[in-house]
Amino acid sequence: MTDSDHPNNRRTVAAYEGYARGYAEAVSATPSAGEAEGLRRLAAAVPPAGRVLDIGSGPGWEAGFLETLGVQVRRTDVTAAFRQFQAERGKTAYPFDVLSDEIAATYDGMLMLYVLQHFERDQVDGVLRKLARGLTPNGALLLTHFLGEGETWEGDAADYRVVLWSGEALNQRLAQAGLVVEWENFDDSQDRPWRRVLARKHG
Repeated sequence: MTDSDHPNNRRTVAAYEGYARGYAEAVSATPSAGEAEGLRRLAAAVPPAGRVLDIGSGPGWEAGFLETLGVQVRRTDVTAAFRQFQAERGKTAYPFDVLSDEIAATYDGMLMLYVLQHFERDQVDGVLRKLARGLTPNGALLLTHFLGEGETWEGDAADYRVVLWSGEALNQRLAQAGLVVEWENFDDSQDRPWRRVLARKHG
């Protein structure tokens, strides 16, 4: 798959290349109460010293929190500027594009926070199936999605693609990929209605 196959995502990644450090400064390095609950649930869902694949690790704040809980995290990001930011902090984040790259190993858990909204609606089924294939039996996935309907562009230059999903619609897509939702919580900000989901691979 080439960049021309998903130009909207390439445009979004290019925007993050220029804003990675600003993003890292703008978001808290300490998880919110809702974020921390989801991360603790993911850690509890994997075996002791279980392996978690972090897709779209960004500054690496959530990966660091998971590591304090005894989880081994493989940090990945498609954005080189985020990988460089983590390298300067003594962390290793590997290049990985979930739209075009295969997951080479299997993991007890996966983490994909604040990423799903950047994929077009017709790309999501393939992404979720790929994640399910990369999970061990009974493996767990923690992800977030922007609640709502429709698609839009955000940012000062309208370079950030945002695709919104209702909870019911995304649950259906997860189920089609072989993932069953076991837990959810919400950030009820009027401007940013986010939903966190912990889903489990069964079978």
